[in-house]
Amino acid sequence: MRLWWFKFHRWIALLIAIQLLAWMSSGFFMAFVPIETVKGEHNIREQEPTDLRALAAIVPPQQVLKQITGSVTRLELAEVLNRPVWRVDVDGKPAAVFSALTGQKLPTLDEAWAKQIAIADFKGEGAPISATLIKAEPPIEYRAQLPVWKITFNDVDNTNIYVLPASGKVVARRTSTWRVYDFLWSLHIMDYWTRDNFNSWLLVIAATIGFGLTITGFGLLVFRYGARLLRSK
Repeated sequence: MRLWWFKFHRWIALLIAIQLLAWMSSGFFMAFVPIETVKGEHNIREQEPTDLRALAAIVPPQQVLKQITGSVTRLELAEVLNRPVWRVDVDGKPAAVFSALTGQKLPTLDEAWAKQIAIADFKGEGAPISATLIKAEPPIEYRAQLPVWKITFNDVDNTNIYVLPASGKVVARRTSTWRVYDFLWSLHIMDYWTRDNFNSWLLVIAATIGFGLTITGFGLLVFRYGARLLRSK
């Protein structure tokens, strides 16, 4: 019985050894590297607070809403490059930006404007070297709304800042640290494609095998030390 139990434990260990290493190494990285560094938050430029008295002359939201067709799900007063704007979401997605001073709809962000927004957001060492409007098939590091501007910087962390042309909002910051984290996360949850499914069948199988390894390991302890205890008595 003990020999069979040992063989069973050994084969389970061989099956799960690589995944156990992936779990331990990815878990160590996630625990060691601050999540703020992963998200690139240390390179976000702090914005000066706005004196609300300067917004006394903004147009009322009704003037903006009457220009929108569809179901307005969010109306937000914000600033883009120190200019007050109304951001409008239609059917749950950013749809348009209006000047809060004139009520006029602003044109969709072009490359120059997207670069200015990214520069204003970034305080790291580096400058933008390219801007790409992504309309389809985004890189794996970006999994949000399209189209989006990708502004690439030449800093040591290879930062990409993503700006929505429909709202002028920075929606993602991606760095080399984030990419390593994302890869290790895919190993951790065993979702190597979308990297957001924590209930993948691969993970369930691996967790079951890992549980079996733990149970058989405890069984070996019982066989070894239990027998010694009986002999000593």
